[in-house]
Amino acid sequence: MKRILSLTFALFAASAILLAADATGTWTGTFTVNGDSPEPRPALLVLKQDGDKLTGTAGPDASQQMPIEKGKVEDGKLTFEVAAGESIMKFALVLNGDELNGEIQRDRDGEHQTAKLSVKRQK
Repeated sequence: MKRILSLTFALFAASAILLAADATGTWTGTFTVNGDSPEPRPALLVLKQDGDKLTGTAGPDASQQMPIEKGKVEDGKLTFEVAAGESIMKFALVLNGDELNGEIQRDRDGEHQTAKLSVKRQK
């Protein structure tokens, strides 16, 4: 009986890994800069996940996409960077089904800026 339970648990764990959420897709929504400009702005991410590696682009719309760098996925958390002019935007997002939420940080002109990002996967 113990052997059957062990085997069942191992199969369940293996299937959970295979069914783990994948961030691949096109994501649209908004980001809101904390501080002086609380108005939401458009956001578009086009992501491709291969294991724990994340590649793709990010920007406000399809005509302004910038490549992501240092993209990683670990336990449903996505981290990556996007060069924006002379600064680097650092993304820390959490994948929850067809939603990605989190924070963007960057240092620009000697000032530390943060923003909230909320996007949904397009079907």
